[in-house]
Amino acid sequence: MSAARLLVLGALARRGIAHGYGVHQDLVSWRADTWTSVKPGSIYHALEKLASQGLIEPSSSEDSTKLGPARTEYAITEEGRQEFIRLLEAALKNNDFQMVAAGIAFMEFLPRARAARLLEERLDSLRATVSFLRTLPTQPIPADPSKHPELVGLWVGYFDYAVASTESLLQALRSGSYLFIDEQK
Repeated sequence: MSAARLLVLGALARRGIAHGYGVHQDLVSWRADTWTSVKPGSIYHALEKLASQGLIEPSSSEDSTKLGPARTEYAITEEGRQEFIRLLEAALKNNDFQMVAAGIAFMEFLPRARAARLLEERLDSLRATVSFLRTLPTQPIPADPSKHPELVGLWVGYFDYAVASTESLLQALRSGSYLFIDEQK
């Protein structure tokens, strides 16, 4: 799964219609480069790929005030909206930081209860990972990297934090924070 794909579809779902540069500007203003590895080139590549798959629909801009050739605008198709929701749901369950970050950025496109259930699935997976990591053997002088106490400690610390932050997000959802699609008028 690609964070760029989810971010581009999410930006178009939010905007309705946009030039590639508009999608790029949204991601820059959201500072998406700090919480994903999405770069400008991957945005334009994702736009081309999504268009070739029929998930977004390109059209020429009719902006008569702009000098030069028409720009291509994109709108998400019904198939694209379904793919966006599929990617969003997968991202909220994902243990990869970049994917869950992209999922959180667009979680309001889901009903509150669905977002909470997906995050609960993530939490179960994270807890299982922490339990497994705590069973890994370590050696004071490791024979291989997987037995290095600092490396295992780093993994455990990362996943402990992921558990705590997911619990915190779930608590926020349960207490009514944020506005979800099923609550909008």
